[in-house]
Amino acid sequence: AEYACKCLRDNQVHCEKLRGRLLEKLSIHLGKETVHAHGPKSPKDRLPNTLSVGLRNVHSGELLGSIGHKVAASAGATCHSTTSVSSVLQAMRIPNDLARGTLRLSVGPKTTMVDVDRAALIIAKAANKHL
Repeated sequence: AEYACKCLRDNQVHCEKLRGRLLEKLSIHLGKETVHAHGPKSPKDRLPNTLSVGLRNVHSGELLGSIGHKVAASAGATCHSTTSVSSVLQAMRIPNDLARGTLRLSVGPKTTMVDVDRAALIIAKAANKHL
């Protein structure tokens, strides 16, 4: 049990670092005015392995159409609708220009910094074409 707890803590720290790096790289490539992390203000209060991020004035469905074969991601919230902004994002008071461009990205224990850097670059290149 002690070993399992240590592995859990190590994985949490690893995933938090990767999630933070993914947000940082997206912000560098697209600009802080375009990228907005959804959820609690403090990164410590967010899930360690999941980044919900809004890309201003980008349509996440169209973006996923161009990157889906390279990066595993989901659009909107878990109850996302293809015809409207998710009710979860509306309840979180996410502005429409960010809600429409929301991606959910996950990292895991086997995800590397190189994986995160590559994913951020692929997403940014595709998003820039939609801006």
